Amino acid sequence: MLTMLMHMHAVCRELAKRGLPAASLGRSQPKEPSGVEEIGGIDALKPETFDSLLPGARAVVIAIGEPPWVRDKERAMRFNGITNINILQSAAKHKVPRIVLVNATMPTWSLIAPYREGKLAAEREALSYPEKCGTNCHVVVLKPGAISGTRQEGSLEVPLWIILEPMRLVMSWMSWPCEVLEGCLPSLFGGVLRPPVRVEELAMAAADAVEATSLEGVRELGTKELVGYSSSDKTQ
Repeated sequence: MLTMLMHMHAVCRELAKRGLPAASLGRSQPKEPSGVEEIGGIDALKPETFDSLLPGARAVVIAIGEPPWVRDKERAMRFNGITNINILQSAAKHKVPRIVLVNATMPTWSLIAPYREGKLAAEREALSYPEKCGTNCHVVVLKPGAISGTRQEGSLEVPLWIILEPMRLVMSWMSWPCEVLEGCLPSLFGGVLRPPVRVEELAMAAADAVEATSLEGVRELGTKELVGYSSSDKTQ
């Protein structure tokens, strides 16, 4: 199976831990052994760089995008939408039976409209995947809000969990008033007051989706399903 990732090496590690062969595809060449096969020189905007790797793949996990504060509409659509769509279309052409798309739960703020439009375009393509791919082709869409973990920015490790873990604790503890606020003021708080999802939870959900034997059509997991997720919550 092939995994196209930006900050989702955790998914590959989880798959490898389960004895499932996985490869992480990205732009840069691997600098040192990581325990996971890494293939560089991949550009999701250029299908010719990855198309030949898809035939025979059991699954593709897609986790590509830029931060929501990118204001340029064309750039945001290109890197949050077209990149994902290109992979989905190539996977459908090669009849890859399982797709896991890491998308997002987002507020409707105009400030992040370009980001949201790109992500929604990718999701629409994913929803049509079973029809385009054919029999026995299934999709799982994971929609976390914030993701808690350590983000790799070049050679720099950014410990996002330092901020996001306290937020997760508070939002989990105040889940009922947070839901009420979202319901009363959806244009302001909708999709915002959700506990951050740990990267390990996301990785487990993605790996379970790859392993599941009884998926049909499209399945969506939002923050309610992902926060606190464990492999006992399998999609099988």
